[in-house]
Amino acid sequence: MNRKMQIITKARKFLTFYLVSPLPLWERDRERGRLRVKNKCVGIRCIIILMILSLFFNARLLASGRSVGMAGAYTAVSRGAESVFFNPANLGFSPGSEKTLNLFSLGININNNSFNWGHYTKYNGKFLTAEDKQIILNSIPPEGFKLNLDADISALNFSWGNFAFTLSGEGSSDLLLPKDPIQLLFFGNELNDTLLIKDSDGEAYASWDMGFSYGRSVLKLNEKEFFGGVSLKYKRGLVYEKVKKAEGELLTLETGIDGDGDFRVMSAQGGKGFALDLGLAMKYKSNWTFGLSFFNLLNQIRWNKKTEERGYQFCIDSLLAENFDMDSLVTELSYTKKIDPFVTKTPILMRLGVAHQSKRLLWALDLEQGWGEAMGVSKKVKVSLGAEYKILSWLDILGGISIGGNEGITIANGLAFNLRKYHLDIGMADHKGLWPTKSKGVSLAITSGFLW
Repeated sequence: MNRKMQIITKARKFLTFYLVSPLPLWERDRERGRLRVKNKCVGIRCIIILMILSLFFNARLLASGRSVGMAGAYTAVSRGAESVFFNPANLGFSPGSEKTLNLFSLGININNNSFNWGHYTKYNGKFLTAEDKQIILNSIPPEGFKLNLDADISALNFSWGNFAFTLSGEGSSDLLLPKDPIQLLFFGNELNDTLLIKDSDGEAYASWDMGFSYGRSVLKLNEKEFFGGVSLKYKRGLVYEKVKKAEGELLTLETGIDGDGDFRVMSAQGGKGFALDLGLAMKYKSNWTFGLSFFNLLNQIRWNKKTEERGYQFCIDSLLAENFDMDSLVTELSYTKKIDPFVTKTPILMRLGVAHQSKRLLWALDLEQGWGEAMGVSKKVKVSLGAEYKILSWLDILGGISIGGNEGITIANGLAFNLRKYHLDIGMADHKGLWPTKSKGVSLAITSGFLW
């Protein structure tokens, strides 16, 4: 029995090694004298867990509650210390005596490519029929289940005139799980079935940075004024992990189960780096502003502390319920080895925006595109339209819509409280759907600070 549990553990490792879904317990097919996967609640619970994770543990860098409420249309709108995260040139708009202090900012963004809250409420706790299982499986695209986990928090950021100082921390994690293992969880394995694990991917990191930014007027032409800005950041990497290889195969044959797997992850527990962002802005008359910013012109971390590669490999040959105790049928190798320091880089992110301010209404239009694919950066063009309307002297309502990027269609709303020198901004946005229960993601952000 101990040997049987060891084999079960190895089989589970085949799918769970650093970012892959758990494999249900094996059971004996008495009629055929072979092993098959149990098609019971274990697999169902795994899918439910994936749904919950996709709905509650995904965040993205959201530096402003007001920007979230305006669907990200903030390049030409941001002012004070918030400008550092959208367009440092906007610091040039601030009078020399103006000061801002952001007490804190916290944002989360829930986003996946398969499940929504409606799936969870409909199927959680329910006995799943074959039709239910097929509907859930069909919700997962052919490329597999994608889950992106990111987080950003900042505190005590301040600006004084054209200068700003910021402290922020961020974490990010991307997961791609192939569709075949999820199908196995629901429907089990049959004779001549082949389970392939390929194209799996995963990456995660956490870091904090300290930034110094400056923006100023560079040219005046009649009613037009042009501004430039720059941000320099010192970055400190805390932890990094990346799946280098995640491949495997299980075959169900008359002679037994054959299979092999090879999983490798590189990791580090510390590093240092730097980042450079540039921005341009223009003010036309008193109510039009335009902005263009380039983030990550230089953005890299050299990971040099506890850099390791961890691996797990195994091979199964003609495994049956009757021969679980034969050591020669299963071979495995797990290892940890030191590797050389390595560097991670973030692709350039471009933002282009325009905003117009009237007596009560502010509206803004943004275009965003990355020059590569990475965590938090997408090559897909994103267009955002946002607005802010003052209904009371101390209360503004926010709204917006965006299309494109990794989030698809986004509908946003929020509130901005302006109590003399103190402000509190709260924003919320639904992604990949026009209604909260149908969307596949939701963003929440809150920002609190002073302006004087």
